[in-house]
Amino acid sequence: MSRPHRNNQSCTLTESGEDKLLRVATASEFLAELLSTCAGAGFKNIPAEGAAAVFACLAEQLDDVISESSTIMGNKNVNQ
Repeated sequence: MSRPHRNNQSCTLTESGEDKLLRVATASEFLAELLSTCAGAGFKNIPAEGAAAVFACLAEQLDDVISESSTIMGNKNVNQ
């Protein structure tokens, strides 16, 4: 199996981007703990719509971080 090409450019985050990234990491850690606690307490199901909404919000925050970082680096199209 071949390795994907890695781009070794450094990435700079704005203060806002760093804050968003830290919030996403904190929220992800919280969700992992919450789901683990629910599973330990015998809850087997969570509402799919609620989970999807939470993960969509986290994805939007990460997209913002990537967009801000790409703007600083001078990239015009983030989706390439």
